[in-house]
Amino acid sequence: MTLSKIAILTKQIITISIIAIILGTAIFIGYKIQRAYYLAHLPPKEEKPDTKFGLLSPPKFPQTNVSSSNFSYSIDTTTGGLPKVGVDKDFDKLIKVYFVVKTYASLLSPEKSQSLAEKFDLKVDPQIISETNYMFKDKNKTLNIDLDSGNFTYLNEATISATSTLDDEAKLVADFKNMLSTIGILKPDLNSGRTKIVYLRNDNGKFTPTDLKSEASGAQISLWQASLDNKPIVTANFNKSYVNATVFNSAREIKNYLVLNFTYYQIDTSTFATYPLKTAEQAFEDLKSGNGIIVIEPPKSNVSITSIYLGYFLSESYSPYLLPVYVFEGPNFAAYVLAVAPEFQSQTK
Repeated sequence: MTLSKIAILTKQIITISIIAIILGTAIFIGYKIQRAYYLAHLPPKEEKPDTKFGLLSPPKFPQTNVSSSNFSYSIDTTTGGLPKVGVDKDFDKLIKVYFVVKTYASLLSPEKSQSLAEKFDLKVDPQIISETNYMFKDKNKTLNIDLDSGNFTYLNEATISATSTLDDEAKLVADFKNMLSTIGILKPDLNSGRTKIVYLRNDNGKFTPTDLKSEASGAQISLWQASLDNKPIVTANFNKSYVNATVFNSAREIKNYLVLNFTYYQIDTSTFATYPLKTAEQAFEDLKSGNGIIVIEPPKSNVSITSIYLGYFLSESYSPYLLPVYVFEGPNFAAYVLAVAPEFQSQTK
């Protein structure tokens, strides 16, 4: 083979190699693009519930003689319909059920209860109601403490001044939180949770609710624990939390407190199970059939429901799980329906 033929053959080999490299690269890039497109358009893998708490006992709803089946309902939400599970925001197909921590009395609990009593200016020995229940009483003041949980009720039968004036809402809440902090019982989730003020009018030495701030000399202050997953904590009394106080004039000084209720259960946000969420249609049928609980009884039999959302029901007595509920709300009306799919609900309480 001559040198000229060798040169021609070499050029052909180089040209073919370059074309092969270009084609191979183009095919590889095309494959990558096609695979990326395929993966991007795959339907999302549906998460399965772990249901690791097993069948869930019904929540400890408050006792009531009023059935939710006694009323007729119209859906008057902004959309004109019920929320769609798996479609609407905050209505995912799966919902978390959280564990609630159970506490027990320790050897230091009696000493801690004595220290708490002194902060209420109760410098007396306790009346031992039971091994886990102490009561401190002196003149017109009473403090009743559960040693297991640390929860307590304080009552002060003070005379309400007829001329007392009331601080504004922001100051009442801030001073109440400061009081709880001073006592040493303000929890972080109480500090960041929602609040509510109910104005109270002095009627011959007794407080009655009023809508007018101008005629109020007292207030009921409520603190709820912080929302979880954008869902509020709700309680047996829709407008009153388990951490609340009735004060006159201001919430700065303990002498102005007529009532201070502190019932708090720690929610372990790191320990939870996931369960299928009942559809809003199922929940609405439960409400109509009497399987809901009315927490604000409407004055009329025809009820307009203007808001439907999910919350977490916290029982006043200890319950091991924080259960999700549908909240149906309207003018002078509120009701709860358990939100976990029915096949995961136990029939026994």
